[in-house]
Amino acid sequence: MSSLRPESVISSSAAFSPIIPDDDEDPIIRSIDVFISPELSRTLHLLQFPIQPVITSASSSSNKNNSSKATTPIEAKLRPKHNMLELEYPIPNSALGGHSHQQADNIHLTQRTFTSNAIAPVTHMALAKLDKAGERLDIIPLQKDVLQMRPSFKHLHNHEEEDDTQTNVEKAGDSNTTISGKQKPILFQKKESDRSASARRNSYAHKKASEESEEWIELDVHGSEGKWSSVRKDELRKIVCANREQTIQLAKSKFTDGDGGHYVRSLNYMESISSAFADPADMMVMGEPTSESTTTAGEDVDETAVAELASKLVVLLQEGLGKMIPFSVLRSNFHTEKVSDEMLIMALSSCAVLVRGNFALKSSLAQFLKKDVMKEMRDLMMLLLNMHGSIQRERLVRAFETKASTDDDYAVINADIITFVLETMAKLLNGCWVSKVPDDVVFAAKFPKFAACHGVYWMRKKKMLKELVELYEL
Repeated sequence: MSSLRPESVISSSAAFSPIIPDDDEDPIIRSIDVFISPELSRTLHLLQFPIQPVITSASSSSNKNNSSKATTPIEAKLRPKHNMLELEYPIPNSALGGHSHQQADNIHLTQRTFTSNAIAPVTHMALAKLDKAGERLDIIPLQKDVLQMRPSFKHLHNHEEEDDTQTNVEKAGDSNTTISGKQKPILFQKKESDRSASARRNSYAHKKASEESEEWIELDVHGSEGKWSSVRKDELRKIVCANREQTIQLAKSKFTDGDGGHYVRSLNYMESISSAFADPADMMVMGEPTSESTTTAGEDVDETAVAELASKLVVLLQEGLGKMIPFSVLRSNFHTEKVSDEMLIMALSSCAVLVRGNFALKSSLAQFLKKDVMKEMRDLMMLLLNMHGSIQRERLVRAFETKASTDDDYAVINADIITFVLETMAKLLNGCWVSKVPDDVVFAAKFPKFAACHGVYWMRKKKMLKELVELYEL
């Protein structure tokens, strides 16, 4: 579809890369054309094997042919909706150690099953193929989840389930013999409440039932040994870029015109930190003068250094499940000669929010919250703390139950989840939840302009959460 020439890489990165002198000790010896081939992006998965079978490593060290057989599955099946993959690998007789006759039937296996665990990509990933001449590199960006393959022990569970099933059948037969000829009572079942329905949908049993309801799709396996099939050849042809004449450029930054640095910064696995520099509206204090200086922040502080500092702050703020930390505590972690107050606050403003004088990790960076609605719930809690100084849990539960009645996405939030998130930032006192960390009025007095910027941020956030705020205050 598109191609990327070496000269476009040089021109787009020249604005933020140092000029390399002619007498460089490590000269460029080859230029390689880079092409983007997106045709397989939406269907290609990267498989990882964190737990590698011993027989595979043993065979790879002894015989190349045995290695290819050991790493090629004999069967494969997929549940695309749930990103589930199962691979069947043969177990060589040499791996049984000559004791197969002593093993139970459920342990004596001729093949081993590997099941997948889907991991969503948190940064840019791609697979690439370099041609034999070493002059062209075709890159396939990966958009699907990474599938980590681990050994399955379902053969042991299946054996236990068969025993339980046989026992239940025998008990059912005995009970039917006992109550035969008697009339069966009429039973009435209470209507399921919204809360119990939400709990049922979030249960492990419901998750397993949803997975089992999807039919397996049998996949054709095309190994590496022998002659390649026509299907394998057709798929490999898609790796090569079809349109080599179209040139693409690196994405430009919205914050600084034409430096091409936005794409490079987006390679950071902490996406929200990178986006803070791409969108000045989210970088709340960028360019604001401090109370001690009249110069512009963007002129005195290196943007790259601020981004690196922000990544370190995220690690600190993640501790304790994102609990609030006073500025003085954060200040004590960095030397004043290396990190100024202005630089520290700018970095904090890209990854944290100010709640009653203390800094809390932005919900978008909270790794312990997996769903967007849960991150929205945490934002609402911080907003209410900032507005009222306390939260009434019962009102919060009622607000989300009402919201869930009209929007199924909010059905995942129940009273237990609300309590769990509340406990990360607040404590119960006199029937209300108040911040675990005392209010800090010193920060706003020392840095009034920065505090005002955070105040504007919460005004915008209140408009975004208007419906939930109104449901809470009913």
